[in-house]
Amino acid sequence: MNNTAAIVFAKIAALKKSFDSIEFSQTRRVIGSQVKHLFPLYSQLINEIKEIRPELYSDLPELKIPTSIGNGSAGPIYEQHDITGLAKNLDYILEVFANSRIGENHAEIERKNFIFISHGLSKEWFKVQSHLEKDLGYQTIELAQQPNHGRTILHKLAEEAQRCQIAIIIMTGDDKFENSEIRARENVLHEIGFFQGKLGLEKVVLLHEEGVSIPSNIHGLVYIAFPKDTVEATFGALNRELKVLMI
Repeated sequence: MNNTAAIVFAKIAALKKSFDSIEFSQTRRVIGSQVKHLFPLYSQLINEIKEIRPELYSDLPELKIPTSIGNGSAGPIYEQHDITGLAKNLDYILEVFANSRIGENHAEIERKNFIFISHGLSKEWFKVQSHLEKDLGYQTIELAQQPNHGRTILHKLAEEAQRCQIAIIIMTGDDKFENSEIRARENVLHEIGFFQGKLGLEKVVLLHEEGVSIPSNIHGLVYIAFPKDTVEATFGALNRELKVLMI
């Protein structure tokens, strides 16, 4: 929520308190000197909140400013039900706002509750996903398992990464070269850098198959090594990392 919206909601809350403090007579009426000064502010705030948060208040009930039912010795007189109608409208605004914040906070928690799994051609990543979900109860995201929704690969990666707290990169030897060097797939190397920049160095866990070349630009990155086709050997160390990272 931006500063302008925060100020408007604070003013609405203050105005609601002013309406709640009005003292009505036994005949459920009030003199104008107690309420007339509140009417212009009410109209102003209703217009502002509809402009600032139209997605929340497009269906806000339209309530006209009350008219007096006559004049008494102390000035114009207003009916209680007309005044309380305005107060209820303000209450509705604040309730909708509170519920929307709960939803936003829940979405943020949900977004941060996923673990991204990056991998190459090896099927070892299935073991990792099964361990995370079935044994530890975490939620995971693997790019190919997510619907495309017309997105490019990069667009899809960027959007799905928004939902993740950490990334586990499974670096297996999928590409072999004439000099006998064994490397990980290019997408895996790209995603190491992507998630380091996106989440921070400490939020990227690298599971490294022994014998696979590590590019010079990521030398020094802490990793958990495992023999070929036995990624489950990393699970003990991985579990310890997750206890610290998945807060």
